[in-house]
Amino acid sequence: MEFKSLKNIETSFKQIRLFGIVFVVMCTLITGYAVWNSYAFAEAQRQKIYVLDGGKSLMLALSQDSQNRPVEAREHVKRFHELFFTLSPDKNAIESNIKRSLFLADKSAFNYYRDLSEKGITTVSFQAISARPYR
Repeated sequence: MEFKSLKNIETSFKQIRLFGIVFVVMCTLITGYAVWNSYAFAEAQRQKIYVLDGGKSLMLALSQDSQNRPVEAREHVKRFHELFFTLSPDKNAIESNIKRSLFLADKSAFNYYRDLSEKGITTVSFQAISARPYR
């Protein structure tokens, strides 16, 4: 009788070990599936761009043939010039616009702005120029 009970304990441990292994394998498979799907979703999101048009957000799909690149480049440059060269009487607005415009440009625009600042043309000068009435 005692040998039979030991045999049941041994089979019980084998079953518990089998269930544990199956559980770990299933957890690994589910985790792998979740990671795979998250990377696929992130890649799909990278194929979309969001454009602001007059405060409205428009979602556009990226085209692989680059047919819209010249138009996008013109609008990018136009937006940079609007932000960089638009003068407002408010010093904070000028600094904010210049900071936003420098995010749209490369290092050469920052160097140009730094050169203007070194020559004494700063936001205070911009502010004084923009506050003056035109005749």
